[in-house]
Amino acid sequence: MAGKWEPFDLNGSVFRPLVKLLYVEEPDFGCEGVPEDGVVYGSIVLEDKNGQRTVKIEEQQLFASRLDDGMWIGKLAGKIVLLDKRKQHIYQPNEAEQSWLQNISL
Repeated sequence: MAGKWEPFDLNGSVFRPLVKLLYVEEPDFGCEGVPEDGVVYGSIVLEDKNGQRTVKIEEQQLFASRLDDGMWIGKLAGKIVLLDKRKQHIYQPNEAEQSWLQNISL
């Protein structure tokens, strides 16, 4: 898609896309159920200018976040924000999202 990573107008401000969340994979335990010990992870498939990558996310952070398929992460007025896939709703990262965003390189 030409221009996918180009800044664009969003409600009178410039949104600078950094990462697109292609899809979220919730933890899958199959027939064995939830493990009794250890941290449980899901994963998120991201796309940026350099291509696609998969990043782990702790189950608690995943379920406490609003991360969703097709969502954008970018800068608006110099701050990192989340933008829904229809590019209509802007979200300030909550605590779970901020924690996860610190673990990925933007």
